[in-house]
Amino acid sequence: MTLPALALAAGAIIASPPLVAAQTSLLHDTPPGVFISAVPVSATGSTTGMATFRTVTRILTVDALGNMDVVSRDGKAVGSIDGVVECNTDKKRLVLIERGGLLGLGAKTIALPLDNIAIQSGKVTLHNLDIAQLDGMPEFREDDTAFRKLSDIQQITLLQL
Repeated sequence: MTLPALALAAGAIIASPPLVAAQTSLLHDTPPGVFISAVPVSATGSTTGMATFRTVTRILTVDALGNMDVVSRDGKAVGSIDGVVECNTDKKRLVLIERGGLLGLGAKTIALPLDNIAIQSGKVTLHNLDIAQLDGMPEFREDDTAFRKLSDIQQITLLQL
């Protein structure tokens, strides 16, 4: 299978060189805080195209993220966001999801890597993870010094579906 055929099979859009300029202008017309990843692809022969894998991301503040509902892929309520922490060693960011309990009492806080959530229809949706897997994760301890809590004004980047 040639590279363009492989990219098309993977859901990519291949543009021949005359269309690359038009496609690039589309990338610049996206709303603020939304980004589309485009990767140059070398096709067979001497042509070069642009493969757009439709990876759209959105930049939010921690506060804006905390005001969104957390739902599963099928739209069921999962819990609420309690903040975002960053690992002191590898700088990986994790969202704190509070699940269960009544009015915050008895709730379990789970630290979930940001790549396991996405923004969809104005809600935070579990991505690559179901509720059973989420419930099987260990509880996050607030007194863990390996992490620092991000302030409400700090920005994070999430996948947008």
